[in-house]
Amino acid sequence: MKCRMLGLMLWLTLVSCGGSGAGSPASLPQVPRNRTLILGINFMTDYDSFNPFILGIESPGFDYLFEPLYFYNAYVEQDNIIPWIATGHEFNDDYTEVTIHIRPGVTWSDGHPWTAHDLKFTVDMLRSHAPELAFSTDMDTWVKNVDVPDSLTAVIALKAPNPRFVFSYFTYNFGNGIHIVPKHIWEDQDPTLFKNLNLAQGFPVVSGPYRLALSEPLQRIWDVRHDWWAVTTGFQRTPKVERIIYLPQGNENKWVQLFINNEMDQCTDLRPANIKALLDANPNVTTWSGRESPYGYRDWWPPVLGFNNLEAPFDDAEIRWAVNHAIDREQLVEVGWQGAGEYTLLPFPDFPPLKKYTSQVQDLLVKYGVNEHNPGKTAQIMQRKGWALDEEGLWVRDGQRVKMPIVVFPGLFQDFTPVLVQQLRKAGFDASFRMYSDAYTNISLGRARAFIMGIGGSVRDPYFTLRLFHSRFVEPTGTPTPYYYRWSNAEFDRLVDQMGQVAPDDPALIPLFRQAMEIWIAEMPAIPLLQWFHRIPHNQTYWTNWPSAQNPYMNSANWVRTVLIVLLGLEPTQD
Repeated sequence: MKCRMLGLMLWLTLVSCGGSGAGSPASLPQVPRNRTLILGINFMTDYDSFNPFILGIESPGFDYLFEPLYFYNAYVEQDNIIPWIATGHEFNDDYTEVTIHIRPGVTWSDGHPWTAHDLKFTVDMLRSHAPELAFSTDMDTWVKNVDVPDSLTAVIALKAPNPRFVFSYFTYNFGNGIHIVPKHIWEDQDPTLFKNLNLAQGFPVVSGPYRLALSEPLQRIWDVRHDWWAVTTGFQRTPKVERIIYLPQGNENKWVQLFINNEMDQCTDLRPANIKALLDANPNVTTWSGRESPYGYRDWWPPVLGFNNLEAPFDDAEIRWAVNHAIDREQLVEVGWQGAGEYTLLPFPDFPPLKKYTSQVQDLLVKYGVNEHNPGKTAQIMQRKGWALDEEGLWVRDGQRVKMPIVVFPGLFQDFTPVLVQQLRKAGFDASFRMYSDAYTNISLGRARAFIMGIGGSVRDPYFTLRLFHSRFVEPTGTPTPYYYRWSNAEFDRLVDQMGQVAPDDPALIPLFRQAMEIWIAEMPAIPLLQWFHRIPHNQTYWTNWPSAQNPYMNSANWVRTVLIVLLGLEPTQD
């Protein structure tokens, strides 16, 4: 029988595709459609692996199967830290040691207790395999040793003060957070090779409320576990979602049709034109903002126009300012996003916890004229720096134009980038854009002199974003770096280092932030453009109580670390 990707009645027929994945569709129990959640994702190339530490692995399910010490909700002002495996923790006075308390009664899916020994094992495993595994360099950089005085207590000694250590690494938020794994399974394995996927042996052994039932190239299926520790201890209820089906390798047009036919409940975010068409076609579909613009929520990833600040002419802050004055951010939203979005003047997501910081620098934005779209100022700067317009109206000096091919990721920024390019060309810059499948490599190596990238940094205090611009990440062009702006300022570095040793709730953080931001704004190492919105459709035909602006119990993306909170929040539309 020839394999087909989807099939409308997948949850009933479960026809085998004859692949080499784990499990057999024919052996699975039937689950009714109104207890099944069908999710569209971009890729699932690693269907035969369930090792969350191998760099580049994309296997849906990691984030709700390996539970964290805490969750974090950036969309509410108060009570946004959610204790989970941990009941609490305390730092010593200088933030060089933290004691973590584990919730009693937590167990793995094979019945073994979840203890502080699992936390210690995971940290030590990563430290000993730096830099081969995800988060291994971080653990090697920060952790001196981990002690376990008893099964429910871990004491982590740090090599330097870090008041953000637990939040940075053991609190699930957006794409952040270390997956803690069971010592009794992993201690005899090579974590650089272990695939952790063998249903006959009970792998993966997990702590969360679902078990892996099937993993094939074209689908992955998870079924609910009724013996989940959180239910047996009374901490949580059993999820109403009994089966989760992931369908990868779709595209937006295909997904829109599946939603119109009520064959999909959620997918990755859609571009404005597609989600508007979907909302018009299916009255059961809604979004974070209901059925109104911007059709989604702000993500932690505001796009900026970045530069390789080591290379001329963008090594000159005045040239970067000339580019800034050529940009009309309102037009990027109105034309590029059909009005469904917001522009930004700062490199931070507009989250409630960050407002107390960003409100402190609004006068600096006015002082420096960040939002001043003024091609006349662009011309003044360029002429003062020795540039002149050629016969085609483009800036030239010593026979060379300001070449600005802007590198972007395919499928992400192609809606507003052409608008930006036209603005820059109108102001005299020889701008264009390039969509490369290896865009990240080009940006990391500095081959891309200009690029558009989201800044995934701060969600509750500004330190995480500002550290991305620290000179410790500057590498010569041609040498890869994880943070690719290649900008240096010694005073900025000093202020950011101070911020890193100040607790997020310490009032001393605000004046340090303001000083650092005045340097950053004056130098403009990257040009803030837009708030990034996840325009995610929520099909209410079978499932309701999706997160929303009125009920912001968590962001709704199914591919981020906090998806378990959403799974627990969903209610069947009809019993």
